[in-house]
Amino acid sequence: MQFNLKKGMVDTHFHGLIMENKGIDTKKVLTETFKAGLDYAVDIGTELDDVEKRQELLSEFDKILLAAGNYPSEVEKNNTNYLVDTLEKIIAKKNLPENFKPISAVGEIGLDWHWNYGTKKQQMELFEAQMQLANKYKLPVIIHDREADKDIIDIIKQNTPKFGGILHCFSSDYKTAVKLIDLGLFISFAGNVSYKKNSVLREVASKIPVESILIETDSPYLGPQQVRGKTNHPGHIGYTYETVADCKNLPLEEFINSIKNNFISLFSPE
Repeated sequence: MQFNLKKGMVDTHFHGLIMENKGIDTKKVLTETFKAGLDYAVDIGTELDDVEKRQELLSEFDKILLAAGNYPSEVEKNNTNYLVDTLEKIIAKKNLPENFKPISAVGEIGLDWHWNYGTKKQQMELFEAQMQLANKYKLPVIIHDREADKDIIDIIKQNTPKFGGILHCFSSDYKTAVKLIDLGLFISFAGNVSYKKNSVLREVASKIPVESILIETDSPYLGPQQVRGKTNHPGHIGYTYETVADCKNLPLEEFINSIKNNFISLFSPE
């Protein structure tokens, strides 16, 4: 299995259970990835029914943090009150074992105007309610934004993430990045920043301050250019580090240290 990473790298966004469902031996890959130098990773939730399965899959990995949240598509399954109440019980560990990994972030939450799940009103209500829940429990947020820049920014302005957060898999323009940074968010780049036709995204990476950048794989999706078309996993994180370090004109080791510092400032894992 192909790996590309160096000691000190972090993956701020991967989906371990979805990797497993796509035929990857997630435990084996993660074990090898950490041995090869990965420092931390964040396993991201999109629905609440899978939290205990994710916990079981990842419990042996001390340096994997767990996020939980309702992805925009969840509005088609139930109403906002039920979805947010269920999320709150998970965050508060109600009826869950004491050794259950703590929830370190609320996500993946946000808006998706590409697929138009449910109605815009339903998506916006769910997003806003989860932003408020994150503040209540002093947690950062991990935000999904697909073709919804203006509405995402408006809701963030009205519900300031008091404990920070990430705009994951950033795919918008420089002006949007600046607005999100000003609202207290990190900009996280995934493998798509390396795609040949994505010069606009590389320009964003070159312009924004390194203090506002994080790196992710979004595994098993969005394999970097070098492994595009293959099922992605955290062992590919190095390709995205290399691409963004080049955009910043920074030595790779210096860039790795900066990203790790950003990660620690947000999640305080140590």
